[in-house]
Amino acid sequence: MLKLLKIFCMFLFVFTGIAQAQGEIAVPSTAARAWANSKGNELIQALATTDTAVKYAKLDKMMTEDVNLDYISKFVIGKYARLMDNEQKQKYESLFRRYALSLYKKTNLDFDVNNINFTINTVSEYPKFTNVICTVDLGKLTKDIEIEKIPVKFKLIRSPDHNIQAVDVEISNVSMVIEYRKRFYQMIHDEDENIDWFLEKFEDKVKANEESITAKPTTAG
Repeated sequence: MLKLLKIFCMFLFVFTGIAQAQGEIAVPSTAARAWANSKGNELIQALATTDTAVKYAKLDKMMTEDVNLDYISKFVIGKYARLMDNEQKQKYESLFRRYALSLYKKTNLDFDVNNINFTINTVSEYPKFTNVICTVDLGKLTKDIEIEKIPVKFKLIRSPDHNIQAVDVEISNVSMVIEYRKRFYQMIHDEDENIDWFLEKFEDKVKANEESITAKPTTAG
């Protein structure tokens, strides 16, 4: 159930890395609230699609259009970027994009979206970002198990090109982006900080994800 919540929040709050682009300004509270409502409803409609191929296409569209995967990849790799040459960086960024698009497809997304609700509790503006605090209620996703309501906090900024972006997400006080950085740091550490070895293992992981998705049967609605 926790994995399902992470998948839901990843899209609902446009899972991105922490951006520090010059000229960022906070998103007005009314715009932040409207954006969160819009993205949440868009996600629920996508998850309600019964045709698997169509559902994946809708979710991929959200990921590629609403998520800044460049920011994510740079934040996640963090200090290890200095060990990469340009060719390695390009390979890593390409793999990361494929990795991000493969992750949610490994999770069973066939469930009753009527049981999912999200509530925007408070919106607070700061000089460079806006905090939005929400509650995600998964309700009874199964007959016998009722999930507790989960507090979620995320930050929004308006980038120099005027797009609204989420720049950090916390689920029960745990940042999803920081957790992914920890995971990647461990992967690199396990390869003795050899970037070529890390990229080779990372590519194997991405290919395994994609192959497992390809092997899944699709359903027609």
